[in-house]
Amino acid sequence: MQSEIGIMPAPRVLIVDNDESAVELFENFLSIWGYTAVVAHGIGTDLVDDAILKAREHRCQLALVDMRLIDNFDSDDFSGLELIEKIKPAATIIASGYGTLEIALNCVEKGAYDFYEKGGNPKVLKEKLEKAAVKVCAFRRQWNVKPNEMLKVITDTLFGETLDKDFHDQVLDVLGRLFPHAEQLRLERVNSGSEGTGYSTAPRPRSVVMRVYEDDLEPVIVKMARATKIIKEVDLFQKYINHRLRENHAPVMEGHVELWDIGAIKFSYVGSIEETFGRFIFSQPVDKIQRSLEHFFTRTWASHYEKARQVEDVSLFGLYCDVWDRNWHSRAQTCPPPVPDERDENFWHQKFVQNPIEWLEKIAESEGSEFDRSLMSATMTAVTHGDLHSDNLLVDNNQNSWVVDFERCGEGHALQDFIELEFDVFTRITSARERISNYFDLCLAVATAQRIDESLPENMLFENETRKLLEIISIIRRLAVQCTGITDAREYMLGLFFNTIFRTTLMPQNRQDRSLQRLWMFANILCQRIEHWDETWPPAEWKRTSL
Repeated sequence: MQSEIGIMPAPRVLIVDNDESAVELFENFLSIWGYTAVVAHGIGTDLVDDAILKAREHRCQLALVDMRLIDNFDSDDFSGLELIEKIKPAATIIASGYGTLEIALNCVEKGAYDFYEKGGNPKVLKEKLEKAAVKVCAFRRQWNVKPNEMLKVITDTLFGETLDKDFHDQVLDVLGRLFPHAEQLRLERVNSGSEGTGYSTAPRPRSVVMRVYEDDLEPVIVKMARATKIIKEVDLFQKYINHRLRENHAPVMEGHVELWDIGAIKFSYVGSIEETFGRFIFSQPVDKIQRSLEHFFTRTWASHYEKARQVEDVSLFGLYCDVWDRNWHSRAQTCPPPVPDERDENFWHQKFVQNPIEWLEKIAESEGSEFDRSLMSATMTAVTHGDLHSDNLLVDNNQNSWVVDFERCGEGHALQDFIELEFDVFTRITSARERISNYFDLCLAVATAQRIDESLPENMLFENETRKLLEIISIIRRLAVQCTGITDAREYMLGLFFNTIFRTTLMPQNRQDRSLQRLWMFANILCQRIEHWDETWPPAEWKRTSL
């Protein structure tokens, strides 16, 4: 089979047997039948250890394993069966000279794909291998997966230059296992980036979310990512999403697959998914955007907010670290300050008064103490999505919102999803091409409120798109108060600050990048706002008479 990921290599079959003559025989058969044989070496437990190592090293899709690997004369030696679980996701066929119906059934119960009695007709073994290969290897499938460009996007995103191209066949193997009866698949990427800026404001490192059309069936949503991420997401989906969202506007998990390096999870949705929320905010008026947001927060996700609980003397920094893990803070420490454009240099140095990374460090060093600027005497926690950017919200033809990507679901700051969505919308609509002075004025407006649901200041000099942005932000904030009961805008600004730095850590650290410059400027403004909360805002020295 040939595709954009290249001429696919023959399926790799691991041979594990302590009988050298049997190994040689199986090697010859596999070569004739069009497979690549990978042989484990060693005696006793060394053979078992080498089998585990070789299976991983060669990303074997199939395995041919002897029943007795330690002692051929020990009727209690089932080391071959014990190996099955250790070399998954390879599909194992147990080969033994001690074949009975009872043993064959026992092998299947232990997770073997099939059983072959040594000394039997080789055609039987060939048929069993073919049957297994069709199920687990795209190489043996007679089907069509398109477009090739999408396959290249997937392989580049998931593997980059880090994995031998011989193992890129895992992409099609994953799709083959998810769609075992498909004759044709059409792949269409969902997270296509920002309309306003031309780059993705919500990067998904090493993952791709797409709409997949199988034959003439309705499309489903598939996320492909590292296998460890998929395993985690399946667990979190079962714990927080399955049968826990309201009004039948929740995805149904139809299957998941985990191979050596990557995996995938498949969801179906009721209704016709039209576009991501990231596109929706550009194509639709504010009233429809409001309807979609209200549907998600006050109906679909409402049960989680109703179970929110109050916590006391808690560090918001710690809460966000619990969701993102502490690697984001480590990455932030290595982020160099950006270098402004020459035309912006004077303005930058006048306004950039607080290094946000240094300010974050002060919080991290004092976490949980009385000196922690993010310490809350009381706040609310709830089950949050944890990654609610605009590409993770899908909107159907009735303006209902559906959520995808559950890798970070769990208990967190009750305001987190509102804050993250606001920040993502803000980043999409503000253009890296506009003057930094105009962007600065917009940031001042966003940081003005003392109460979360307070109306943002109107500035008729803002362009229509910017005024639309402020309306959307006001809607999100009103919903935040309605759903969580939290009104303190300082708490909200701290969440915005953490989100700004977190996003900064995910971007390439090109110090001349204008988008990165603007994130630093926004973080600088938020630092000042929080640090001088009870003082007049904006500071007199920051007020400007013209835009």
